[in-house]
Amino acid sequence: MSTLRASNRYAKALLDLARERQALDVIKANSDTLLAVLKESRDFRVFLKSPVIKPEQKLKTLETAFSAQLDPLMNLFLALLVKHGREAHLEDVLEKYTSLYLAEKKVVRARVASASPLTNDQVSQLLGLLKTAEASDVQLEQVVDESLIGGFVLRVADQQVDASVASSLAKLEREFEKNLYIADF
Repeated sequence: MSTLRASNRYAKALLDLARERQALDVIKANSDTLLAVLKESRDFRVFLKSPVIKPEQKLKTLETAFSAQLDPLMNLFLALLVKHGREAHLEDVLEKYTSLYLAEKKVVRARVASASPLTNDQVSQLLGLLKTAEASDVQLEQVVDESLIGGFVLRVADQQVDASVASSLAKLEREFEKNLYIADF
């Protein structure tokens, strides 16, 4: 079984179990905590991926470090991953769980990059445009990218709208390079 498929299956199983136990939000919070630790601690990532450290030792360390902070369901899930040798893919599983959770809650993730920070009115307008019947809420990540010169780049799922000045200038430059105009003199 490929790593991606396995991660998807584990994430889906966690979501189904969390839904059944009415713990979707708690497991999402636990997932966010673990993802933050994984992203910040290279040592923790290396520890999980190490083939030298025995599964029993990994499990004992995880229990010591997280058992008080995490819901019992998440602790059992971590034990299951270690038992099946999938702890190295914890980050992939948790990221997939987050995606499934957001889809379940009808939350859309969007990212807007602009040359300067957006005003509150601009953010409100953008959120209003992004909310639909299929998306009851929007998680908007705002990034300032001065290289855009002006305008913005909006990315929602696999779609992107590039209304930046930098993009327009690049398009204009490509048009000039074609040199469609030939002087008659």
